[in-house]
Amino acid sequence: MAISQQQIDSVIKKANIVEVIGKYIDLQKKGRNYVSICPFHDDSDPSMNISPDKNIFKCFVCGTGGNVITFVQEFNNITFFKALSLIANDLKIKIDGLKDFEDKPKYNSKESILFEINKVATNFFNGLLISSLSIKARNYLAERKISESEIEKFKIGFCPKKAKLYDYLIKLGFSKDNIFESGLVYKNGVEYNCAFENRLIFPITDEESNIIGFSGRVIDSNESPKYKNSIENIIFKKSQLAYNFDSAKKEARIKNEIIILEGFMDVISLESIDIKNTVAIMGTNMSEYHIKLFSRVAKKYKLFLDGDKAGVNAALKISQFLLEKNIDVTIIENETGKDPDELVKAGEKNLINQMIENTIHPANFASKYFSKDLDIKNSIKVSEFIDKVFSILKYESNEGIIGSIIMNLSEITKLEIQTIKNIFEKSKKDIKTNIIKSENTIIENNFIPDFDPNQEYINRMMNSFSEEDGSQFDLPENAFETIQKNKIEKKIIQQVSNKNSKHFAEAAIVWNILDNDSLIEELSKRINNIESLGVKRTLNFIIDQYKENKYVGHNWEQIANDIKQLDIKYCEYIFEIKNRHFASLQKALSKKGLDDCFDAIELYRIRDEIESFSKKINSTDDKELKNHFAEQIEELLKDRNKIYDKRRKQ
Repeated sequence: MAISQQQIDSVIKKANIVEVIGKYIDLQKKGRNYVSICPFHDDSDPSMNISPDKNIFKCFVCGTGGNVITFVQEFNNITFFKALSLIANDLKIKIDGLKDFEDKPKYNSKESILFEINKVATNFFNGLLISSLSIKARNYLAERKISESEIEKFKIGFCPKKAKLYDYLIKLGFSKDNIFESGLVYKNGVEYNCAFENRLIFPITDEESNIIGFSGRVIDSNESPKYKNSIENIIFKKSQLAYNFDSAKKEARIKNEIIILEGFMDVISLESIDIKNTVAIMGTNMSEYHIKLFSRVAKKYKLFLDGDKAGVNAALKISQFLLEKNIDVTIIENETGKDPDELVKAGEKNLINQMIENTIHPANFASKYFSKDLDIKNSIKVSEFIDKVFSILKYESNEGIIGSIIMNLSEITKLEIQTIKNIFEKSKKDIKTNIIKSENTIIENNFIPDFDPNQEYINRMMNSFSEEDGSQFDLPENAFETIQKNKIEKKIIQQVSNKNSKHFAEAAIVWNILDNDSLIEELSKRINNIESLGVKRTLNFIIDQYKENKYVGHNWEQIANDIKQLDIKYCEYIFEIKNRHFASLQKALSKKGLDDCFDAIELYRIRDEIESFSKKINSTDDKELKNHFAEQIEELLKDRNKIYDKRRKQ
């Protein structure tokens, strides 16, 4: 059965956009509308506006806007129809045809069974915590000041000795093989014992709140080991532990920062003082998995590990790993000698918040820490000290930070700044640099400084797609009464993403040909300039429908449902265009507008190639190759500037 826009409109109309968005971020009423910190860019002042009258939202800094469905889609990083499904289910509205777009099962049957076993075991342990067999465990939790609400939120449990977990799971119909694979039970003679006997049980979840395993903590000081984790299996992998990420990701996205801790007790304690963007890696090394996971919700990483020597070394090791990956990482300076859990228990809430607010660069942290006992008269010790700092600083690409730390090292060691600089340059020789210099062209971290279009310029370019002058990009500013234009204009505007402009340009082309075939001949000549395979296939399908007299225009829903025969994702793409750019694409494209769309697409291609050559320069020590790649970049910059020059003259 076909999906209809009428059904989607009924969801948008019935959904209270303020209530839905309010589930994700904090809103403040301002006049008839609401404002908030924008979760889609690094925002400090409320720049997102929500209009309940028009059922739309808009950030006037980063440009993100749309309706209630596109907000849920953007915030959760899911597909358009998945977001529609979530909202429709909450409203108990049935959308015909949506089953065709349901996600395929992410987990196989064995994984699903293990998740279910862990879920049942969690409830088993949690229920036992209130039994008479768990008095000592409850007393321990009370001593650690863990409240009833925290026990409930984190599903903390206890496993008394001789607890019959195996019998309980068998009674519920789980097989012996699956129970043993979960690692919850082991055989001891004729008995089946729980692996976490006489331990407090802390369930560990994945990003989707599936319980992947457990960590058990002793309550008797004479028992060891202090902590015991589940055994590795198909769902529990020690290199991929991120305790509390499923709960922390919402707050981390709003703040654009994630606080990385050592253990789950630190997470629980910081949660009690309303710090909710924390995860614990539980003694494991930071991995590529963690970077991929955390970077979905935040760009800034803050390390808050124990204040002892082991904690400091771990923080510096993780910092080096993250800086090498170009991650924005700072360290929370903890000179108390206590871990975060101990600080909370000591009533140091204000101190903790100050520490989190005043994080420092890892190289600064290393400099302060290792200089405490430095004998500047001992040349060997001075050399070792500098090497320790530079082992981290050499991965930094910001010249200002590098210069500041070099000056600081000069003050500490009493060595000349130039001497420190020379040592630093030698330390960088064996790593891949992020700064390329070729004649007068400088590309630093893939940023091209000779042209920095502001928001007004990009908006003007995007507006020119339409035949009618003055049409607005995405959402009209006059849709809101609360916006203070003079305040927005004074904001520091981040460089507009070429990728966003490219996507909008592609959407404009698709929407125009869905409406009519006036530009079909010109588009057919230039369609190969579109590199996105999905967009190209969508356009070719529409063109063929015109040529075969199966489509006469002005009925985009017909194409959206017919194109499912090619691939259902193309159907979703068309519906997403309609709902994401509903205010921007009401006007037909002119010939000049089509040219502008292809300019935006070409600018993205050029930038993409520049970044590719930049990486190639970084990956080779061959000077001839470096020069060759730099020459290619130079030619690409010329092509890019021709487009900018053409647009300036318009």
